[in-house]
Amino acid sequence: MVRDTTSRIVSINFMSKNQKLIATEDLHKRIDKVVSMKERLEREVVGIHESNQVAPPGCRIARYLAKGRKGVYWYYKLQSTTPIFQTRCDGKLSKYKHLGKAGSQAYMDAIKQMTARTKIEALDRSIEALKQGLKDLVEETSKYNK
Repeated sequence: MVRDTTSRIVSINFMSKNQKLIATEDLHKRIDKVVSMKERLEREVVGIHESNQVAPPGCRIARYLAKGRKGVYWYYKLQSTTPIFQTRCDGKLSKYKHLGKAGSQAYMDAIKQMTARTKIEALDRSIEALKQGLKDLVEETSKYNK
């Protein structure tokens, strides 16, 4: 009977070590997946910066009505919360960059820049979530290192 009890204890300890090994391997696989995804998203952000002009943070495209001799016209401007755009006349900074009518080259460029900025901001949010997840996984490793 003692042998039975002892063999059961040894068997239980062996299963516990085996389960611990499986859990550790699973944890390392999850860490690798998170790191891999984070690196891929960071490369994507760099790629967007390298291949596109990116609108400054805090900008938006605003539509406004202008009255002319022959009626009213809709125009567009790139608008910032702080003065960042160089003016043509005196070189001072302005909150606004005139884009002209919808479909103009300046308008289309601003749309591309805003799209790039939006993608980067979304990727940054995902990267932050992955960083938090990685931090949690690293904390979890301490459970198995005892």
